[in-house]
Amino acid sequence: MATTPNENSSRTVPLFALGVGTLAAAALALIAPDLTSGSGMEGMPMTHYMGLLAVRQPWNLLLFMALPVVLAETLAITELVMLLARRGDRPAPGWVTKVSHWAGLLAGPVWVFIGLHLLITAVVPLTVHGGWRGPADVIAFLSYLAGGLPLLVISLLEAGLLGRSEAGRRRLHVAMVAVFLVVAHVAMIFGMLDPAVMGYTPTAPASTQHDMGSACRA
Repeated sequence: MATTPNENSSRTVPLFALGVGTLAAAALALIAPDLTSGSGMEGMPMTHYMGLLAVRQPWNLLLFMALPVVLAETLAITELVMLLARRGDRPAPGWVTKVSHWAGLLAGPVWVFIGLHLLITAVVPLTVHGGWRGPADVIAFLSYLAGGLPLLVISLLEAGLLGRSEAGRRRLHVAMVAVFLVVAHVAMIFGMLDPAVMGYTPTAPASTQHDMGSACRA
C-alpha cells in the first residue's frame, strides 16, 4: 500500500532528529574534556562507577545517572499508560504518546555520548593499565554501559528503522525498557559495593582523587 505525504513526513522528522542528535552526541563525546576526573569522596576504595558519580558534583550525577534514568523511567511510565489504554479499548492521551516518542528518540544519542566518552576515558585506559578494582568494579561499569544497548534499540524503533509491525515494535519496545532497568540496577548494586568484598586489595591508600585515567596506572 502506498504511503501518503503525511506518513512520509511523520517518519522523516524523527529519523532526521535521531540522525542529527546521534552525530552531535558522538562529536561531543570525542571533543569533550575528560569528565571522569576530579575531586570526589574520601574513605574506603570505591568502584569506578561510584567514583564517576562522585566527581564534578553535581554535573556528573546529573549527566551519567539522572538523565538516562529519567529518560528510562519516562519510557516505562508512558509505556504502562499506553498499555493500560489499549486494554481499555481507548487511545492514550496524545501528549503521552509524544512524550514517549521523543524520550525514545533522545535516549539513543544520549547514550552514544555517554558510551563513547566512557570507553575512551575509562574503559580503555583501565583495561590497558590494569586499573580495575576487582570483579565488582568490572561488573558495575560494564553493566552500566550495557544499558545503552536497549536504549539505542528504542531510538531505532522510534525512528521507524526496526520492527515489521506496530505490534512487534511495541513488544520489542517494552522488552528493551525492561532490559535497561535490569542492567541499570545491576550496575547500581555492584557499583555501591565495596570492591574489597569481592576480593579487591588496594595497593595504595584511598585517594580523594577519583581520576579513572590516572588511577588505573597507580
